[in-house]
Amino acid sequence: MSVAAPAPLHVPVLLQEVLDHLPLPPASRILDLTLGLGGHAEALLARCDADSRYLGVDRDPEARALALERLGSDPRFQVLACAHEDLWGNPDFLEWMGTQAASGFDAILADLGVSTLQLKRAERGFSFREEGPLDMRMDPEHGPTALEWIAGQSDESLADALYAFGEERASRPIARAILRALDEGRLTTTRDLAEAVYTVIPREPAKRKGHSDPATRTFQAVRIAVNGELARLAATLESAVNALRPGGRLAVISFHSLEDRIVKQTLRRLAGIYDGPGRLAPQALPKRLRLIHPGGFAPSETEAAANPPSRSARLRVAERLP
Repeated sequence: MSVAAPAPLHVPVLLQEVLDHLPLPPASRILDLTLGLGGHAEALLARCDADSRYLGVDRDPEARALALERLGSDPRFQVLACAHEDLWGNPDFLEWMGTQAASGFDAILADLGVSTLQLKRAERGFSFREEGPLDMRMDPEHGPTALEWIAGQSDESLADALYAFGEERASRPIARAILRALDEGRLTTTRDLAEAVYTVIPREPAKRKGHSDPATRTFQAVRIAVNGELARLAATLESAVNALRPGGRLAVISFHSLEDRIVKQTLRRLAGIYDGPGRLAPQALPKRLRLIHPGGFAPSETEAAANPPSRSARLRVAERLP
């Protein structure tokens, strides 16, 4: 596809930590579940030999096009159009894995959440900072838009989504304000959605107190719901672990507590650590992983200052056991 505007500057988050903790032996096989603009891919490939192979997966056609502009001339690199949660039954992926990574992957990377590209493109409708249509789809060619999704909600279901996916305490009055704006024909753009939130939580007082924009949680919640970002994340992580070679590592970068909680709990469970109520016998949970730095990795002060979007990021790494 043609790209009208130049690619926005993309700074890969926690890049050094990813490079330090993903193994890249000779003839490495690497799977990138969320390719984006290919920043991590470029750095990892720079450390790989000529016999290595890198498969980048992304549902966003614009991101794939820009990543191919960046790395398409590298014969080791290939791109697959797919959402990571749908990858494991994808026939193209199964064929590629059968010929290129039959014994599994040495490294699998997932950089979750919305990308800089998506946030910066007003026409994609992800951000309240630029006015655009209420879209928010990571794959703009499939599925309902954010506006269509909202139109299908009741007061109760919308409030539940705002609370579950945005941890928004004022979910019920905000849901009513959003649906009232929809009924009155005042909900067509990202700015309209933000203004509906501001009728419940005014923007200026929050700004004066140094709080985040009151619309942030609502936009996060709607985006997660529209794209089903959390619905199958745990299953994706389990499938990724199954696809690792013994000694291979899975690295996952998350940007908010909901994602990180699923990643943390899933990796701990696969490492044989029981976090539920009561007690289990020592053999009750199979130990398939070894956690690398169990608390995870956060950006350094230097990175957080230089790249503000990285401030909320956390990297978790686990190694497949024999």
